[in-house]
Amino acid sequence: MLKKQEWRLNSFMSQAGIAARRKCDQLIKDGFVSVNTQKALDPGYIVKPEKDLVMYKGKYVTLKTNFEYILLNKPKGIVCSVKDEQKRRTVIDLIKSNRRLFPVGRLDITTTGLLIITDDGELSYRLAHPKFAVEKIYIAELHKPLANKDIRKLQKGVLIGKGEKVAAKVRIITSAQKVEITVHEGKRNMIKRMFDALGYKVVSLDRVKYAGITKRKLPRGGWRFLLSSEVKKLYTLVGLNNGD
Repeated sequence: MLKKQEWRLNSFMSQAGIAARRKCDQLIKDGFVSVNTQKALDPGYIVKPEKDLVMYKGKYVTLKTNFEYILLNKPKGIVCSVKDEQKRRTVIDLIKSNRRLFPVGRLDITTTGLLIITDDGELSYRLAHPKFAVEKIYIAELHKPLANKDIRKLQKGVLIGKGEKVAAKVRIITSAQKVEITVHEGKRNMIKRMFDALGYKVVSLDRVKYAGITKRKLPRGGWRFLLSSEVKKLYTLVGLNNGD
């Protein structure tokens, strides 16, 4: 286990607010980062901030001591990314901030609902990592009623790819075509793929709860800063020391 004064290079850059950790991996491999004037190509390289000089594209990188935590109620048609090559509107375009923010995980362009956006790289990484099994609750509207036998299949686990078997807790809401589904993983388009494997088309999908945080009357397309108590709960959830 690394000591507090030691960081893997990708984690250090992410915590400094450069980008999400996976993006930092690529930036390092692409040669944009140096440590003590020497190009560093290994995302796992160990750096000591008190001794090592880390630079990204010629600029010094330092750890941040304060972060922004934003909750967005994502509308349909908005791309869950920092930038989009097709020039479509992104979730970052909806937020007024001068920070280098990035979304925690992804919602596809047709999916609506709760999304956390932050510049806290370590928290973002842990919330999105399957190891921490963060709970996510969605409301799915289907093109036909969900059969009881398929509810049981979803709860036991459904194959959505080669060796990918995922399970979900399912609850009927107003009719068998509108269901609440709870998952603890975040594979790409996972819920839609689960229903597709059973012969159902998802007409609409809305994330209504994430890591215990709900909309609280947050309108579609609206956003707010997370309360300090909410941030602390997120930190505790993923095994970090504090959320101050």
